[in-house]
Amino acid sequence: MRYDKNRFKIQALPHPLSLLWVLFPAFMFNELIFGQRVPKVTLIEKEGDKPSEERSYIPCPHCETLNDRRLWAKGNAFGNWFGFVCPSCHQIIPCLWNIFSLAILTVTFPLWYFPVRFFRHRWIQKEKERLADGLERPSLQATSIHSLRIGIVSGVSSWVMWVILEVVRNGGEWDLKTMLESLPFCFLVGFVSDYSMKEIEKEKERLANVPERPLIRAKSINWFLRGTFYFGGFLWVAFEILPEMWKVLNGGKWDLRMMFDMLPFCLLVGFVWGSFMHVVMSLKGRKT
Repeated sequence: MRYDKNRFKIQALPHPLSLLWVLFPAFMFNELIFGQRVPKVTLIEKEGDKPSEERSYIPCPHCETLNDRRLWAKGNAFGNWFGFVCPSCHQIIPCLWNIFSLAILTVTFPLWYFPVRFFRHRWIQKEKERLADGLERPSLQATSIHSLRIGIVSGVSSWVMWVILEVVRNGGEWDLKTMLESLPFCFLVGFVSDYSMKEIEKEKERLANVPERPLIRAKSINWFLRGTFYFGGFLWVAFEILPEMWKVLNGGKWDLRMMFDMLPFCLLVGFVWGSFMHVVMSLKGRKT
């Protein structure tokens, strides 16, 4: 399917937001539990005074229909485990997969294969009814999302992912007190992530409005190292060092083994974040 690049801005891999969905571990929770999906291709009209949400379309590669993105907003944003069902031809619109979701699905393949084969057809029928109701209702008006809401969602997703890792690492044992104590740090990580994304968008808008002029050559920034050691180190401090300090202040003892067991995972998440920033800055450099 071909798209009019003069009319639409195409959001697909390797777009930064698409890469973030594919690489960030917390989104596996959104995909596997809530059924929230991101289409492989989203088209955004370049011209218009409306918010981008009202100018966004999801193309169906089967019938080439441009579906309003708002069809899958609010309640319809959940329960799309198999992808989006096109309201016109009722075929599945391809969606992205988080790499961590794929890893879990690969390991648990014997558990979900036959139930999926049985329920897939019924799910498609339910999706047809749900989309029919959505087409009859007036289109939702785009509203700005408060940073507090985004931070809470990101924090809860990070916390659930951390809880799963802790349970697996402890051999299936639950430590409710430690899990609850880690919740504020997960919210902090969520707010920091949201703040970083907003700063990136502000910087892109600022650079787009700067008149053309000779640029000062600057040294290149190694985002891979910055992400691995700065952001990954921050996660390690937030998730391991500070909770251990809190435990010691409450009369507990240092658990050095538990602290350093989490370090490789934090560095891996930092490397993924650094890779994402590297792609964002490379694309921004090409545009300028």
